Amino acid sequence: MNGTVRSVAFTNDGQQLLSSGGDGQVYHWDMRTRSCFHIGVDEGCLNGTALCTSPVGNLFAAGSDSGIVNIYNREEFLGGKRKPLKAIENLTTKVDFMKFNHDAQILAVISRMKKNSMKLIHVPSLTVFTNWPPANQTLHHPMCMDFSPRGGFMALGDAGGRVSLYKLHHYHQA
Repeated sequence: MNGTVRSVAFTNDGQQLLSSGGDGQVYHWDMRTRSCFHIGVDEGCLNGTALCTSPVGNLFAAGSDSGIVNIYNREEFLGGKRKPLKAIENLTTKVDFMKFNHDAQILAVISRMKKNSMKLIHVPSLTVFTNWPPANQTLHHPMCMDFSPRGGFMALGDAGGRVSLYKLHHYHQA
């Protein structure tokens, strides 16, 4: 890469690795040949800070130090279309962590720098859930999170040493 490496993510089939960092570009690596076959600019990004790929389909998300998360169709990105499907601008500080749930219906994005700076994105409509975080609860500097294998639960770890467990009622199995 031409800049610092700040994030890497394998595609769901393990055939490719994506990387990004200090030059605002997303690199696509072929794992069979161990070579870079595509470099594309992450629109509006000066420093890439987080990457994740969807476990189904061809989506990937790229987060930056400005708090913007761009969601791309990987095939279109490789084909030359540089515009993201959607730019999510709901965080105001550096994106530290992102994760798609098991069926790529939800994308969680976290910034560790502020309280309540975790957003959930409904991927099919590319909109941010307005009911998250809950109005009656403060998320103390979220640090990490994960979805259960079948999507019924979401665990959120914070800087205060707590792990909160949330039930996602749309998914009937854990």
